[in-house]
Amino acid sequence: MSEKHRSFVSFALAMLIILGSAAIGWKRAQRSDTELTPAVDSAPVGEPMAVVDSPQAEIDEEEDALDDDDAVVTEVVAATPDVEDEDVAALIEVMTEQQREGRLLEPKGSSAMALAARVLAADPENREARSVLVKALEELKQVGVPVLPENLLPVADQASALGQAIADRKLLDAVDQSRQRTRELLEQLVRGERQLTREGAGPRAFASATERFRAALAIDPANARALKGLGDVQRRLIERALDQSFALKFERASEALDQADAIQTDTSAVADARAQVRAFRAQTEADQLTRFKDALAKNDAKAAQQAIDVLRQFVDAEQVREMESKIVNVRLYGGLAPGERFADKLSNGNDGPRLVVIPVGRFMMGSPESEAGRDANEGPQREIVFERGFALARNEITVAEFRAFIEATQHVTDAERSGASAAYEEKTGRMIKMRRVTWRRSYTGKRARDGDPVVHVSHDDAAAYVAWLSKASGKRYRLPSEAEFEYALRAGTATRYAWGDGDPAGVVGNFAGAADQSAQGRRWTQGFANYDDGFWGPAPVRSFLANAFRLYDMDGNVSEWVEDCWHDDYRRAPDSPVAWINPGCDLRVIRGGSWGSAPAQVRSAWRASALGNAGSGRVGFRVVREL
Repeated sequence: MSEKHRSFVSFALAMLIILGSAAIGWKRAQRSDTELTPAVDSAPVGEPMAVVDSPQAEIDEEEDALDDDDAVVTEVVAATPDVEDEDVAALIEVMTEQQREGRLLEPKGSSAMALAARVLAADPENREARSVLVKALEELKQVGVPVLPENLLPVADQASALGQAIADRKLLDAVDQSRQRTRELLEQLVRGERQLTREGAGPRAFASATERFRAALAIDPANARALKGLGDVQRRLIERALDQSFALKFERASEALDQADAIQTDTSAVADARAQVRAFRAQTEADQLTRFKDALAKNDAKAAQQAIDVLRQFVDAEQVREMESKIVNVRLYGGLAPGERFADKLSNGNDGPRLVVIPVGRFMMGSPESEAGRDANEGPQREIVFERGFALARNEITVAEFRAFIEATQHVTDAERSGASAAYEEKTGRMIKMRRVTWRRSYTGKRARDGDPVVHVSHDDAAAYVAWLSKASGKRYRLPSEAEFEYALRAGTATRYAWGDGDPAGVVGNFAGAADQSAQGRRWTQGFANYDDGFWGPAPVRSFLANAFRLYDMDGNVSEWVEDCWHDDYRRAPDSPVAWINPGCDLRVIRGGSWGSAPAQVRSAWRASALGNAGSGRVGFRVVREL
C-alpha cells in the first residue's frame, strides 16, 4: 500500500470516529429540542393570557425568560456505518442505481451520497464514490441558496466532513456557507418560538420573538416558519390587548395593539381588535360613570372611589378632581355640599322640613370665665371637633309642620294630656299655666298662625316628631345635640354673642330690647338698649336675616329643645359632638334665647334646664338629619 493510500485510510478511520461521536451528539440534541421546544402550533389559541398587575414584575419575569440563552441548534453530522465487512462492489452498484433514480441527497442511509460515504470508508480512492460525493456537494451548493432545507442539514454535515478529501475548496466553502446560514436561521427560529410560547410571556418576550423571526427572514425572506412565527406573535399580542382591556388596563391594551400593528402581518385583525377595545372602553366609561353616580346617591364613598380609579383612564385631571371633591362631600356630607339646602320627600308625598348642610370644623364650646353674664354651668370650655357634617333645619318647626305630624300619627301631646301649658299673660308680664293651651295656640294662648314656630310642645313631643319624620322619610332624624346647636348658633364666631361682644348694631333677631313695646304698652326692663325688633312674642319663622351657616332664628324667637340631659357643668362631658344622655333623666337642656330673653340669655354659650314633659310659649325645637 502506498504512503498516500495509508494516509487516506488513517484519515478515513479518524473521520469515522469523529462522525460517529457527532451523530450521537446530534441525536441527543434532537431529542432535547423535541422535549424542551413545543411546536408553535401547540400554543392554545383562545386561552387568556396572564395579566401582570405590576409592570416591573412583568419586566422582571421576562428578563428571567430572556436570559435563558443556551445554544439551541447543535452541529450535527450523520454517522458513517462500520465498513469492516462491506461488499464494496455491491455498494457501488446500489449507489449507482440510487444516483440514477435521483436519490442523491435523500436524508436516509440508502441515498447515493450515504452509500458513497460507506464506499469511501472502505476504499478512500474509489472514483465512483468520489464522483457521487462531488455531485452531492454541487447539488447541495445549488439547493443551499439562500439556505438549505432543514432536512438536508445532517446530509450537508456528512458531505462536508467527507468532502475534506476533495480538492475543490470553493465548492466546500459554498456548502459550508449554506450550512452556516441554515444554522443561524434555525437558531433564530427556535429562540423566537421558545420566547413566544414561554409561560408568562409579555411585551418584552413578544418583542424579542419578533426580532428573532425578522432575523430569520433576513436570512431566508420566504421562510414559512418565520412568517408563521410573526403571525403567532401578532395573534398573541391581540389576545393580550383584549385581556388587558377586559382587566380595565386600557393603556396596556393600546400598547399591545401598537406592538401588534408594527408587525404588519395582518393589519385588519389589529384594526378589528382596536374597534373591540374602543367599544369596550366606551361601555366601561359609561358603566363607571353610572356606578359613580349611583354610589354618590347611596353615600357609598368606597364604591365611588373605585369608579374614579377606573375613570382616570378616560377623563381629564380636572374632571377627576371634581369627582373626588364629590367623594369628599360623600364622606363628610353624604354627597351634599356645605351650605346646601334640601328637603326629604315624605311617604305622604309632601316635603319634610327644609334643611341646611352644616360644614365640618371645630370650636370652643362654653364660655370663658372672663365673659360678662357667664354662668358656671357653661364651663369648663372644651374644644369640639366636627369630622362629619350634619343637616340642621333652617328654622324652628312650624305650627303647620307639626300639624302634619299630628294628623299622620294622632299623637297626643303632653300639654293635651295635662290640660295646660305655660303661656304669656299680658296683664302681669309673666309666664303662667293656662288651661286648654296646646300646640295649636300661640305664646299668649290665642290661635296660632301656621308660619309661627310651634310652642307648648315638650321634649317628649319633639322626640315623637323626629321618630315620625325618620319613618316617613327613610332617613335618620333626631334632635340636635347641645354641641351641634351651639356650633351652628356661633357659625364660626367665638364672641359673646353671635354678632360680636357688644350690643347689636342693627336688627339681628327677636329678643328683648328696651325699645320693644307690647300691644298694651308694656316694655322690657332688661333688654338691649335702644333695640326694637318689631315683635312682642314669636315672629313668623325666617323673619330676620340668616347667620353665616344660612340658619334662621338660632338665637332669638323661641328657645329650643336639644337632645342632651341636663348637667350642672361640662366636667366629664363627651369630647365629641354627641349628645350627653343619662337614661331616664327628667331634666333636658334648652338652648338659644327667645323673644323675651334678656341680654345674658342671648349669649351664644347660654343654656338652661326644663322638665322633659313640660311645654312653654317660649320653647320650640328644630331637627337634625344625619348625612
